[in-house]
Amino acid sequence: MKKYPPIFDHFVGSSELRAYLSNARWFGGKGYIIEQLLVDEVFPVLSEPGLNFYLFLIEVRYQGQSIEFYQWPVVVSTRNETSGVLFKHETSFLLEAIPFESFRRWIFEQLVNGKSQPLYNGKWSFENSSTFNLNEKYLSSEIQSFDQSNTSIVFNKKYFFKLYRKLYREENPELELIRFLTNQGKFNHIPNYVAGWKWERKGIPPISNGLMMTKVAAEKDSWASTGDSLNDFMFSFLDHEFTIKESVFEAIELLGKRTAEMHLSLDTPTREKAFKHQKYDNLYRKWLHQHLTHLVESRLNMLDSKINQLDLESQALAKRFIRKKPVILRFFNQIKTNKLKSLRIRIHGDYHLGQVLFTGSDFIIIDFEGEPESSIVERKIKHSPLKDVAGMVRSFHYAVCAKLYFSKETQGLDIIRLQKSSNRWYQLIRDTFQASYFETIGRENPLFASKQEINFLLLLHLLEKAIYELGYELNGRPDWVYIPLKGINEAISELEKYLD
Repeated sequence: MKKYPPIFDHFVGSSELRAYLSNARWFGGKGYIIEQLLVDEVFPVLSEPGLNFYLFLIEVRYQGQSIEFYQWPVVVSTRNETSGVLFKHETSFLLEAIPFESFRRWIFEQLVNGKSQPLYNGKWSFENSSTFNLNEKYLSSEIQSFDQSNTSIVFNKKYFFKLYRKLYREENPELELIRFLTNQGKFNHIPNYVAGWKWERKGIPPISNGLMMTKVAAEKDSWASTGDSLNDFMFSFLDHEFTIKESVFEAIELLGKRTAEMHLSLDTPTREKAFKHQKYDNLYRKWLHQHLTHLVESRLNMLDSKINQLDLESQALAKRFIRKKPVILRFFNQIKTNKLKSLRIRIHGDYHLGQVLFTGSDFIIIDFEGEPESSIVERKIKHSPLKDVAGMVRSFHYAVCAKLYFSKETQGLDIIRLQKSSNRWYQLIRDTFQASYFETIGRENPLFASKQEINFLLLLHLLEKAIYELGYELNGRPDWVYIPLKGINEAISELEKYLD
């Protein structure tokens, strides 16, 4: 039976909680109308004089949206707290637990011990890898300030721990993928799996609370490093030259190689059903077709309501997208009729330049949680690895368009000249990446049955990704809508050739 201090009920029913959630970086429901907040679970963690630590699970019910669950480490203090107080009830103060070193130390020690902790409702399992030093002592912990949807802590300056804030009704795909790539795939270009924390109950899939990995020493993510390369290109462009350094091509070739190696590792022979490759069966074909047609319909509805707010160039591209809807749907129908012999595997799922760290000499691939808009079940569906390839190719397109179209230095320049130069840069980088990818993964790899299937699937996922991006920009950055619309229209031109 669960017992917890009455301050929780008072806090959940207060205006302070709603105000706090609206500003919390980890809360993903800011754009929805909250109908009800409930205390779902409260687990005691540890106690010390005047302080009692809990893991507090809240259930968030929205208007017209699915229920969400968030875990929230808190501390109830009976000391006279003067800062960081979230809520006060009688003589008790409620505060975030993460800033307290004793709580962070508790997390580390549980992961090192690797033992289960019984709860009134199931148990916490702390699983550590065989390479984790079980005699390791807690030395230090630092809260990372860059996180948004989760909370991250660096332990002993060498372990990176991610506390998942939003909980799903089964194991987090990132924990699954990192563990598989480390233990079975033997892929070294990720933060290696160190330990995991999950909540287990009888007859229910485990819920992931947190993941600890090795800390990666990186100079910057690849979006930033590509931006640096594009600075050189942009300034040569302003001087009426077209130059790309050889070092840029070498880096892109290496990225293509590492991407292919990741997919080869994810296709490692295994007894784990979750990681065995699959065919394009009728069930998946039906799901993919429904997913793609729904994506088109939803994005066109969004576009229709906002088209008059776009600039003239974007409006022209948007109108062509609207006119070509029947052609796009006819192309998507081929997922049901083409006799595809390629295979599907678990993939990264949200692959772009921001998910790749550059160490100065190599790449480390991070953040395997999957596409933010997808449900937890959808994030675990096996796809063609070309969906990841398409994600990275679209990211190259974003990088050059953002630099050339939205830099102050290029304002007022001839749009035709900008388009020609950005297209040339993009095509060179895209072709370099794809050539390296296919050379590494092997032309005869059974993941890809034929060149014809490669062309079809890559075009399908490029169009899917660009249409997906359109919704993101319409909601968050309307000035950038031109980029996905340009990608959509380029894909339409290609699919018209394909259909002919």
